[in-house]
Amino acid sequence: MTLRARFRRSDTGQSLVEFALVMPIVLLMLVGIIEFGRAWNVQQVMTDAAREGARQAVLANSGVTQASVVATINAALSRAAIDINTTQITLMGTAAGLAGTPDSLVTVDVQHPYQFRFLGALINLSGLGQDGYVLLRTQFVMRHE
Repeated sequence: MTLRARFRRSDTGQSLVEFALVMPIVLLMLVGIIEFGRAWNVQQVMTDAAREGARQAVLANSGVTQASVVATINAALSRAAIDINTTQITLMGTAAGLAGTPDSLVTVDVQHPYQFRFLGALINLSGLGQDGYVLLRTQFVMRHE
């Protein structure tokens, strides 16, 4: 058998080339699943914290202030290791503040810039975020009791 015929029928190294082509795509998908899973978790924690704050704000309790509602929300965010220094909390209620009349509404708005650690460059290229950050926002509305 000639040397040329031997190289033509040889399949050694084919699996290594296929692995080298597919592995970066698989790793990118795995990291993406982890990153978006964490972002989803942060969004859910923010929603639960906003719900907890709104619930406290609408209770018929004269001791509830805006500061106590914000402290409740911050405590819920801190339990999930979310940086409360970058989180913006907005409370909107009736003209009388949180001690509104029955059936008046209180709105709690929570915003947090979430940083994609590994996929930040792709987020920037896609135009969805800036500097690897995406603004997560949740809003919860409850009626006074």
